[in-house]
Amino acid sequence: MLESAEQQLAQAVTAKAEQVAPLFAERRYTDVLATLAELGPLVDRFFDEVMVMADDVAVRNNRLALLAQLRGLFLQVADISLLVPAKG
Repeated sequence: MLESAEQQLAQAVTAKAEQVAPLFAERRYTDVLATLAELGPLVDRFFDEVMVMADDVAVRNNRLALLAQLRGLFLQVADISLLVPAKG
């Protein structure tokens, strides 16, 4: 059974993905990030209320897939993990 916070985040991620699609097409990455940042409170609630690594493998995999979908939206803008600190 989906928990409320999980269900709300899943619905919001789907809605935001549709909302940012034209922004990606127009290369409006600042607007994409601002739009995705609106998910912050729902993401916080998700981690406060939902055990991602649930004992039920199917539930765990669904939750990990939801987080991967969210991560994928951000990675379409940039993968900041690839940034290397400047030497100096």
